[in-house]
Amino acid sequence: MLLTKREEEMAAGVYGPGAQRCMEMLIKFGEAFGAEKMVPLASAHTMPEEPPELLHEMTEGLDKAGTFTTLHSLMSGFSPKSWKDMGLPEQFVETEMPLFKAREEVYRKIGFFQTYTCLPMLCGNVPGQGAFVSWIGSGAQLMVNSLLGARCNRDGTLLNLAASVTGRAPLRGLFLDENRYGEILVRFDGLTPEEFGQVELGAVGYYVGKIAGSRNVVIDGLARGMDLDLIKYLMAPLSVSGSVSICHLVGITPEAKTIEMAMNRKDPAEVITVGPAQIQESLSQYEQDLADVDMALFGCPHCTVTEVQRLAELFQDRRLKGDKRLWIGMPHQHYALADRMGYAGTIEAAGGVFASACMATIPQAPIPEGVRKIATTSFKAAHYITRLTQNRVTVCIAPMEKCLDAVT
Repeated sequence: MLLTKREEEMAAGVYGPGAQRCMEMLIKFGEAFGAEKMVPLASAHTMPEEPPELLHEMTEGLDKAGTFTTLHSLMSGFSPKSWKDMGLPEQFVETEMPLFKAREEVYRKIGFFQTYTCLPMLCGNVPGQGAFVSWIGSGAQLMVNSLLGARCNRDGTLLNLAASVTGRAPLRGLFLDENRYGEILVRFDGLTPEEFGQVELGAVGYYVGKIAGSRNVVIDGLARGMDLDLIKYLMAPLSVSGSVSICHLVGITPEAKTIEMAMNRKDPAEVITVGPAQIQESLSQYEQDLADVDMALFGCPHCTVTEVQRLAELFQDRRLKGDKRLWIGMPHQHYALADRMGYAGTIEAAGGVFASACMATIPQAPIPEGVRKIATTSFKAAHYITRLTQNRVTVCIAPMEKCLDAVT
C-alpha cells in the first residue's frame, strides 16, 4: 500500500504506540481489500462502548484525535443523568456507570466530542459532499452517504476507532465512485407519497430493505420538500431489515438529481413497486392493538427539536396515566434548546423522560420490569426491542398522536 510520510511515521510509532497499533490495523485491513492507499478523513463518529482497557491501548500516547470525532448514542438506553426516572435496573447501572466515567476521561483527553447521538449531523458533524468519513452506526452511515453525499463505509467499531485516532482510512468500498450508483429502483403505485407520515415512510423502508439486502437503493416519486424529520424514518429501517448503506432519493439527495444520474445511466437490477399492500405487510409484523400499552418511546433515530415541539403541543393538559412511561431520545445539546423553549419542561411535567441514549436499547435492552408493551413511531426500535427481549416485550407501531393517547 502506498503511504504518505505521515502515515509511515504513524506506522513506525513516531506519534505513539496507540497511533502505531491503529495504523498497523488499517494497513492490514486495507491490503486485505486491495486498497491502494489511505485517504484523510473529514470526520469520524465512534461508538462509546469499547472496553476502557482497549480504548487506553488504542489511544496510548495520543494528545489529540486524528480528525474531528463525535460520539454515538450511549448504548442500551443508558443515561447517566436520567436512568432512575427511566426505570433502568440498578444492577445494570452499577456496571455501566464506572465504564462510562472511565471512557469519558479518555474522550476529554483526546478531544472526542461527547455528542452522544445517532445523528451526528444534528450536532455539528456535517461533512461536505465527496468528503471521506468513518462513522459508526448503520443509520448514521446510511444517512451520511445518502443525505450529505459524503463517503462512508460500513466499518466495524474497532476499525472505526482506529480511523478516528489516525484520521485515515483505506480507499475502498463506498469511497469509490463506481460503488455508489443505484442498483435497485423503487416506485410507488396506488399511494400518495406527499401524504406519508412517519409510520408510512418507516413501513416503506422496512419493506424495501428486506428485498434490497446490501444493494444500493434509488427511490423515485417522493415529495421534494421532505425534511430530515421524515427522511430519517424512511432511511433508518433500510439498514435494519436489510443492510443498505446508500439510498438515493430522486430530486432530493445530492447524487440523485435524476434517476439517470443515480443509476449511472444503467438499467436497475430490480424494480420494486410499493403500494398499500406492501405498507400493510410491514405494519402486520408488529402489534396493531394499542390497548394496555405500558410505555411510549420516541427518538429512534434521535428526535429533533421540532419533533419535541410537536410532542409538547400534544401534551397540553395531559399527563401519563398511573405507572405508564415515556422515553424520548435526543442529543443533549438539542435537549438544552428544547428546555430553553419550554418544550422539555412541558413533557417532563407530564411524566416524560429524556435521554441522550439509544432508544432501540441495543444491545442489552434493559427494559424496566413491568413493561410488556411499547408503542413507538419507529420500525428500527420495534425490530430491535422485539428481538433483543425475545418477544418478552410486544411493540406497536403507530403515529405519535396515537402512541401518546395510549399512555395518557
